[in-house]
Amino acid sequence: MKKLKKLLLMIIFLGIFTIGNARTEIEIYSDGEFTNLREKPSNKSKVIAKMENLDSAVVLKKEGNWYYVKYVTEEGKSLRGYVHKSQGTIMEVYEVATKDGYANIRWEPSSNAEIAGTAQNGEEVYVFGKKGDWFHIAYGDTAHNPEAYIHKSQVKKAK
Repeated sequence: MKKLKKLLLMIIFLGIFTIGNARTEIEIYSDGEFTNLREKPSNKSKVIAKMENLDSAVVLKKEGNWYYVKYVTEEGKSLRGYVHKSQGTIMEVYEVATKDGYANIRWEPSSNAEIAGTAQNGEEVYVFGKKGDWFHIAYGDTAHNPEAYIHKSQVKKAK
């Protein structure tokens, strides 16, 4: 029992430490055309702004089923508020960092898979899953990014 408590405390500490040191974002994707950014973590709270599908915001902290985020509007105004976790996908932000100056992005999680493209050092990738040693990423600049993979050894967490 004592070991279990220590393990749980360590997991909580690592979770807090990781969120504090890595940039995490939420990409909005709801059934409607927009999602409300709210003043407080409640559906009854005042709406600060309306976020469109595929907008993203930096997650500052999680409170229950809500994320407290920093959202920058199209006009460049920085707002802070709450978004319900059901209104988007959480992604960790990494940046390419290799001795070669670039990393191959592949269609499947294998070094033998077809190369989809390359990413240069410093380029950010948005990770929303993992398969073994490969990160599942959104790839491309279209509204509906295709999914691809990058090896975890080719990236570091973005700040």
